[in-house]
Amino acid sequence: MNKYAITRDKFFSAQEKQGLLRVCRNRATADLIKGRKNWITRYMLIHLSLNTGLRVSEIAALRVEDLHMNGKENYLIVQNGKGGKKRDVYMDKDLVKHLQEYLEIREKEWGETIEGTSPLFCGRGGRHYTTTAFWTSFKRAIESAGLPGTYSIHSARHTYATFLLAKSNNLRFVQKQLGHASIAMTSLYADVLPEMNQALADAILK
Repeated sequence: MNKYAITRDKFFSAQEKQGLLRVCRNRATADLIKGRKNWITRYMLIHLSLNTGLRVSEIAALRVEDLHMNGKENYLIVQNGKGGKKRDVYMDKDLVKHLQEYLEIREKEWGETIEGTSPLFCGRGGRHYTTTAFWTSFKRAIESAGLPGTYSIHSARHTYATFLLAKSNNLRFVQKQLGHASIAMTSLYADVLPEMNQALADAILK
């Protein structure tokens, strides 16, 4: 039986990631000017997915009160992850700034409540978005960015894990961020990123 592997087709390159975010940001800006919601919400979804590695079900379940952004420690709480486990996921400052701006838009521009128990992503009737809605929204962003249709919202999780491990070299931290039950699963992301291969090969000559 073949061992599961994280292959190159499962995650975005750095250029693809930045291109996807750029397309979403530009379209979100246009939607804000025109009083539309679609790309503003989609951009937030894409950014959150790429910079936290949350499972789509975990994103769908997020509430405003799950966000803790006090400047010193910025993290969100996954209340019911895989296996019913709760965990803290730390966030970078750019994502925190975006989340704060998104909540401000929801409250001031759209007149939506951002009370603690309200969904972070609020759909019709004040209900949480479905995971299917998120899968579809992510696919539309991928198409708009001209990226391969083989990518999905789960590719964002693979991307986050791959780059975080490459930059931090800390298996335990990545395991905790992703909510992996076994560090063996996290270690699957330990392969060197393709764009680093040439630099490492050249390093032997220095």
